[in-house]
Amino acid sequence: MKRIIIALLILTSLSAVSQESVLLRVNYKKGDKYVVKVEQKTNSGLQGGMNMNMTMSMLIKESDGKTFKTESKIMSILMDMIQGGQTMSFDSSKKTEDLDQMGQMLKIQFDPMMKATIINTISNLGESIDVKVEPSIPGMDQLLDQSSSISYPKEKVSVGSSWNSEDENQGIKMKTIYKVLKISNGTVYLDIIGTVTGSSKGTIKGEAEIDVETGIQKKSELEVSVSGSGVEIVAISKISMTKA
Repeated sequence: MKRIIIALLILTSLSAVSQESVLLRVNYKKGDKYVVKVEQKTNSGLQGGMNMNMTMSMLIKESDGKTFKTESKIMSILMDMIQGGQTMSFDSSKKTEDLDQMGQMLKIQFDPMMKATIINTISNLGESIDVKVEPSIPGMDQLLDQSSSISYPKEKVSVGSSWNSEDENQGIKMKTIYKVLKISNGTVYLDIIGTVTGSSKGTIKGEAEIDVETGIQKKSELEVSVSGSGVEIVAISKISMTKA
């Protein structure tokens, strides 16, 4: 009897371990709608800083299981910025006459962005295949950078698994390492660390929660600290994604 109990305990343990192994894949369904919220705080010391909250809607237009085409629109923007000792604020929910002079100038820049449609084609690994904005709006790419997602590994992951991604933009290289801390109730919890090299140097740290069933990035928080040309910048981004 004792041996039987031990054997059952071993089998139960092995079964529990096997259930911890999951395949991370984007699994959008055509017609589904999501709301993406982005909160960013940037501090560059005496140079100034910025606080921004942006909400976007996303509609799944096409889905074949391997690639997905989405259409997104900016629903709202709330921003406070200090640059060169000057304070600038913008609230997309306010009418033109309710904004100060600087806010009205910013409204001229932001209004076309809020009317534009962001068309994104991604793979089931979360990799962006093609991104375009209709109509094309200068500066729109900077806003899109704030809502970037995580690219998933090809193999299954379990607690302790890790993978990395590398990006390069304007001479700045970012290497990010994702490590699985926990898998619970259909959610994968990630620890994120990384480095910034090239024309600027720095570190990356943060965390994320991934829904296994849909592959969506439910929550993430990332802090990037960089220094270059005598300027130190700390940027903290929080992103959440929920089904509408």
